[in-house]
Amino acid sequence: MFAVILHVEGFMDEHWERLGRLKPAEKVRICIDMTDGCIRICAEGIRNQFPGISQEELIEKLRDRLQWSKQSR
Repeated sequence: MFAVILHVEGFMDEHWERLGRLKPAEKVRICIDMTDGCIRICAEGIRNQFPGISQEELIEKLRDRLQWSKQSR
């Protein structure tokens, strides 16, 4: 297990270095893409919990979850 942790840490160091070389606009695009992906995953979770949910209800529940997440930081 210890070897795996060392491998992961080295892996992350390399990626942080690569991220540091990106242009600011590229960093923003990556951030937006990651945020979009997280919101889509959260929306799918809500759809699984509430089959047949309307789009309006989905957006309301998604906003509630995002707000809850902000408050719990």
